[in-house]
Amino acid sequence: MGVFTKMKWSFLAVLAAGLVLSPLSTSAQSSHPLSNVQSYKIYYDSPTEAILNKMQAYDAVMIEPVFYTKSQIETIQQSGTLVYGYINTMEADNWNTALISQLEESDFFHRDGERVYYPEWDSYLTDITSEHYQQVLLAEIEKQVADKGLDGVFLDTVGNIDNEHCGSDVLDEQRAGMAVFLQEIRLQHPSLSLIQNWGFGTLSTTTYPYVDGIMWENYNHSSVAKDQWSLDRMQDLKQLRRETGLEILTVSFSQKSKSQALAESHGFIHYHESSHYNAW
Repeated sequence: MGVFTKMKWSFLAVLAAGLVLSPLSTSAQSSHPLSNVQSYKIYYDSPTEAILNKMQAYDAVMIEPVFYTKSQIETIQQSGTLVYGYINTMEADNWNTALISQLEESDFFHRDGERVYYPEWDSYLTDITSEHYQQVLLAEIEKQVADKGLDGVFLDTVGNIDNEHCGSDVLDEQRAGMAVFLQEIRLQHPSLSLIQNWGFGTLSTTTYPYVDGIMWENYNHSSVAKDQWSLDRMQDLKQLRRETGLEILTVSFSQKSKSQALAESHGFIHYHESSHYNAW
């Protein structure tokens, strides 16, 4: 085992013990790149010239960067729009053959000796403690986000850590692995802004020093307005925002007016999607 690997896994042990490094906390909290964002949109399909121009009307957009050139990113950014590139952190998608072909069997999370498969998304649960897997993702960020001049990374499926491992003996390990991964992004690309999707428990215990925002998908009024778990999470997030400057982004798929009003009453940045992310 090399010195770098030993250092990383020593860091994992520290995090698993419940400690968080502070220097990177300052890095994530000092700039607040989302503080002026009031509107955003998610779009994961290939762009047209008209769509590129329409994106400039938003303060931020989340895109699938494999479909974009550096020149197209510059077009979106002309009016100050922040561009975040989608990276699937805890799943490997079969459609993304260029990435999944690089993975080793140890990069997948195995339960009872088998990969965990999500038929709805045609993807597999990954193991973020795998150093090889982290390096594959870091190379993807370098190629698709940093080299193309995007402003940040949208880290999808972080919530899988809580959903899949809550109550198990690997929860702390997966959270610590995610922290190592985020630390590496910060070290290699200190100017990139980071937003994670879901994973509220992982955020509060582990990842908050490294990210600038968290997204709450399915923030539908009927689901969250009177649900005690959701109400508790809203209070937790607002407290974390007061302490760190973290921004909270919400997405609704139903009850547009009510969902938006609820989000705005808490100071959250809201976006309503009436169809799906591949439709403009």
